[in-house]
Amino acid sequence: MLRRFSSIAAVLLVLLPGVRPAGAQPVPPALERLEAAVGAGDHEAVIVAAADRVELDVLGSRKLYSRAQASYVLHDFFRRYPPEAFAFDHATQAEGHWFATGLYRYRQGEQPLRVSVRLRSHEDGWTLRELRVEAPRTP
Repeated sequence: MLRRFSSIAAVLLVLLPGVRPAGAQPVPPALERLEAAVGAGDHEAVIVAAADRVELDVLGSRKLYSRAQASYVLHDFFRRYPPEAFAFDHATQAEGHWFATGLYRYRQGEQPLRVSVRLRSHEDGWTLRELRVEAPRTP
């Protein structure tokens, strides 16, 4: 019974954006906006939160980009992998950083992609420092 409940809870965390487990740390609005932007495939809204230089690792191609270059890379990614659903399923804060991961479901995709982000605290709020998109691991 407990295993079944855990499976249902995991599915709800993926399907319902903004839902966090009871007792979880409240996430900053910047992380919630980033979740919505990725879920909508809105590269411009993702880049608004980015630092002047942001590290992108999109399906194995890892580089440090300017905001303008990162916008182009994300635009191309969202065009090739149009989103169906996205939600962070894990977020944690540590020493001036937020780390969050979630599943990105896209059209024509059998397996969701894993998206990870790292935000860093600045005097003006939180900025996106890293965004990683990984294919599911095969056993």
